[in-house]
Amino acid sequence: MKRKETYLSRDFRETVALRFPARAKELNTAFDMRLSALLAENAGASKEKQYHLKRQILPGISVYETLQRVMPKEEALQTVHGYVEHLARTSHKQLAALLHIPGLYRLVPGIFVKSTRSVFGPAAGFAPKELQTGNGVWRVDMMKCPYHDTCAEYGCPELCRCFCDSDDISYTGLHPKLIWHRTKTLGRGDDRCDFCMKVKK
Repeated sequence: MKRKETYLSRDFRETVALRFPARAKELNTAFDMRLSALLAENAGASKEKQYHLKRQILPGISVYETLQRVMPKEEALQTVHGYVEHLARTSHKQLAALLHIPGLYRLVPGIFVKSTRSVFGPAAGFAPKELQTGNGVWRVDMMKCPYHDTCAEYGCPELCRCFCDSDDISYTGLHPKLIWHRTKTLGRGDDRCDFCMKVKK
């Protein structure tokens, strides 16, 4: 069965074709084998958690490890960061364009509340603590996160920062009347991620 390509695997294949053409086949095979092994090791995870594992976490770890065969660790990390950042910038552009629709920005905190409950809940390995939801405010402390836990478990906690940064890139400055705010992240060694998206009063 052919696995669905993720943006991470697609960008990785592009990088190795451009920069390491002589070793592209070997690197692609190494990546595929590592990803298959990681997916097998995590096959018991819940459907909700699988969504994050398959889409970003496990491909990210596989790309990061495979790139280290041909480049220093720090460069490999920056390369993965570039892939994640590119996706985040694209999604920022799309969201910001959508928010040109008058009044739509007011709905954003409410949408965040719903998506946290459905996609970033305990079933997926997150531990959100809702501080304020409603009245144009979404404030959640994330006490546990599978991005952080899985990266740490596979010995690359530093990789989680790529995913933390992607939130800031995606949601900062979306609309003049929306404030995105976060001072701590688990991925940077803090005790929680303190998320906040609110409508400027």
